[in-house]
Amino acid sequence: MRILILGAGTVGSSIAKLLSSNQHDVTLVDQNPDRLALLSESLDAMVLEGNVTHASVLFQADVMSADLCLAVTDSDSVNLVAASMAKEMGARRAVARVYSRMIDNLEIFNYCDHFKIDKVLSIEYLTAVRLAQAIDNFTESLNLESYLYGSLEFMEFSIESGARGMGRKIRDLKFPDNVRIGAIRRDEIPFIPRADDVLKQGDKIAIFGVHEDLLKVCKSLGGELPQKKNIVIAGGGETGMHLAQILKSRHRIRLLETDRDRAQMLAEVLGRSVEVINLDLRNRADMEEEHIGMADVFVACTGFDEYNLIGCVEAKEMGAKRTYSVINRVDYGDVIRVKLGIDSWISPLEATARRVGNFLQCGVVVSSDSIFSDQIQLMEIEVQPGSPISQAPIKDAKLPPQCIILGASRKNGQKNLVPGANFRFEPGDIALIVTRDEHQEKVVSRFETES
Repeated sequence: MRILILGAGTVGSSIAKLLSSNQHDVTLVDQNPDRLALLSESLDAMVLEGNVTHASVLFQADVMSADLCLAVTDSDSVNLVAASMAKEMGARRAVARVYSRMIDNLEIFNYCDHFKIDKVLSIEYLTAVRLAQAIDNFTESLNLESYLYGSLEFMEFSIESGARGMGRKIRDLKFPDNVRIGAIRRDEIPFIPRADDVLKQGDKIAIFGVHEDLLKVCKSLGGELPQKKNIVIAGGGETGMHLAQILKSRHRIRLLETDRDRAQMLAEVLGRSVEVINLDLRNRADMEEEHIGMADVFVACTGFDEYNLIGCVEAKEMGAKRTYSVINRVDYGDVIRVKLGIDSWISPLEATARRVGNFLQCGVVVSSDSIFSDQIQLMEIEVQPGSPISQAPIKDAKLPPQCIILGASRKNGQKNLVPGANFRFEPGDIALIVTRDEHQEKVVSRFETES
């Protein structure tokens, strides 16, 4: 595929390195000639000096033939304008990186519609989501975009002995309307369930829906519920702030921030449900005074790898049960696991690279991933004008039997939802669908414009 990357900073260069190593045709554009000179020696990619918001530069970069344009400079406004121009000039898909505070406003103002781009991508928010998934033991195998910004989530758990639903047909379990079973793995064999399938002990199921109702279903089926935890988040930057926002309704959160003004702002934004403490994270005595060792989970996301690692080590020594760290240098991985005893770590660049991998789709497929194995595919598909799926309610859509519509996202900025049988898709909507690998082509055809 032809991929145009606008911005050759840490993010842009890392993505370029990954994609070029996977045999994609990559062009990297930046205004800094020294940065490009260094990259040209190490990257198997074309580099071009110029302002990414100048049409002549995009034209020179052959934006018209780009399958994907990623605008990942350090400026939100530049990224939005550049991605919008790239889309207008012919790029098949355009994505703009934004900083996470803008993500809060996506349901108030639809930036994608306004700038006519396909997606906005927040590395900070994506990192916070990955941390939350790890902390709550929600599935980490799924990394699609649309449901990350709403109240809809995936969860995996096993059916235990004595569970209420064991031995009963799925249709008789009377799940809440906004919960769907997406896939089941039985004796290591994954399949997409039908309404008449019976749940058995040991089944591992992947369910999708609204968080509160997912927990009810999990409890009724004997799954292990995420327990309310005492969580300390060290670092009140964008990642830390969003992690606190995601977790505050489920756990007891304390957020540590070194800068007093930033701490005051965080206290106002997060409200009383999060205790914000102005504390120097490098001072062990201050951490001991705040009883950090009593935390069930300690998360370090200060923006500095060394501070994060040291903070996790000290928190562990004080008694914290589990420690999580954000790490930008992935080559620290072996040190973290083997020598420092940190339980888990998240790399923003790896999370971003994986998300970008989801964008490398053709046609109406926005992104795809797998559940349990490559045999079961989870896809985001955009509804096209005149497509069969837009002509009738879901119950009459004539989708393959091995296909379940889990979610729908309205193009006009409405919240994501779990559609019922009478729901009717409109052009521009995004459908979240699970299907078997061999049925993908037939499913996709229902979303394409009929010739």
